[in-house]
Amino acid sequence: MDQQTYPVQSLNAGKIETLTYGGKTFESAIRKEAVQERIFLSKIGLVGDEQAYKHHGGEDKALCLYPQDYYPYWSDILSNFSQTALFGENITVKGLTEENAHIGDTFTYGEAVIQVSEPRNPCYKLAAKYDVPDMVVRMRDTGYTGFLFRVLKEGFVSPGDDLVLLEPHPAQVSVSLVNDVKFFDRFNQEKLERVLSVDALSEGIRATLLKQYQSKTKNSWG
Repeated sequence: MDQQTYPVQSLNAGKIETLTYGGKTFESAIRKEAVQERIFLSKIGLVGDEQAYKHHGGEDKALCLYPQDYYPYWSDILSNFSQTALFGENITVKGLTEENAHIGDTFTYGEAVIQVSEPRNPCYKLAAKYDVPDMVVRMRDTGYTGFLFRVLKEGFVSPGDDLVLLEPHPAQVSVSLVNDVKFFDRFNQEKLERVLSVDALSEGIRATLLKQYQSKTKNSWG
């Protein structure tokens, strides 16, 4: 069986800065730049890469991926479009999207082994950076959110390293399905049960979805 390989277009890291966009000032490391040399990937992320807020990091959110596949869509929307780390992601990857990435899938990345843990939650800072007020809504409605990884094995990664699927998770719960129950079909008990059954789901989003499940509330069409 051929290995599924996904080309990494850029490996990105950044430092916390005080930024002002559209009259809003905040701390952020969203302006990441492509790394030119190999860098160590630890349990909490790339060494030297910073996160401004605690809930933006941690072991379940060690690495952020955004598919390059969506860059053409955003190029028609963003006036100050960038080909590198458009949404402050650590790795910009071709061919791996929310549709074909599953919670718990593991990949080799350089010397490291990483595992899909949860979708990325769209942040208001992206709207501020690009002066697109409905940016969060656009990301939610398109499903073009990107997603996050935990690090199962630490190691050095380099700009030329690609993601290679090591082991697909048997449950095959896609990141897009998690986005669906998170944002839209929020009280579909069957879908929620399927998502919550995945052991590799991050604890943060598990707590949120468990509350939805326990509420027993149904959508108007359910």
